[in-house]
Amino acid sequence: MTQSSEISRGVSPNLKTGVLAATQGEKQGVVVDTRERILNAAELWFSQGGFYGTSLSKVAEAVSIKKPSLLHHFPSKEKLYGAVLERVALGLLQSIKQVNNSGMDDRQRITAFLESYYSWGRKDPQQAVLLLREMLDNPARAATANNWYLAPFIEEAVAIIKCGQENGAFKPVNPLAFIYNMIGAQHYFIVSLPTLKQILSARDYKDLLKQQRLNVMDIVQQQLFIREE
Repeated sequence: MTQSSEISRGVSPNLKTGVLAATQGEKQGVVVDTRERILNAAELWFSQGGFYGTSLSKVAEAVSIKKPSLLHHFPSKEKLYGAVLERVALGLLQSIKQVNNSGMDDRQRITAFLESYYSWGRKDPQQAVLLLREMLDNPARAATANNWYLAPFIEEAVAIIKCGQENGAFKPVNPLAFIYNMIGAQHYFIVSLPTLKQILSARDYKDLLKQQRLNVMDIVQQQLFIREE
């Protein structure tokens, strides 16, 4: 099938390649069970089209199984979407718990957390896009949502700020507002990088990556850190 025919069917060639790579672990010498392959394919489809733009039939086709077989693992699209979000959230939670259990001081912990969040987004950009789409799509489903998978992750991040304030290292900012603003800015920057890379010269793009991270730390130092005497 040609690239143009893929586009006419509403399938991004890049997405097609990503789905195949995510669902064919066996061919690379890695045994991946069916449930994991479904989650891999669903993550890519949901990041591309959001909750409403993804069908179970597309996911099943990507994994080379029938839709009833997919429903055996995930009884509904809501269940599948929730499992994808949960997997992403657990990965973020594990990362921040490693930071919080590292024995670093308060300043080092907030710095390490922001660095790890940035590294996550660069390593798994489709997950970053997925979470951004969740923020855009979610208002229509928020009233009936039973699980907020990112809540424990946000709580761990807020705890870093509260602990630093209790220890006299951080200014009396609103912990939740500060964390949300910092990760929100980094998140948007990460998902916009593919577009920025096309717009900017290679040199300007490289300078942008460096300057953005310096700007993040400058904000942290100016707005959060209490100056040591």
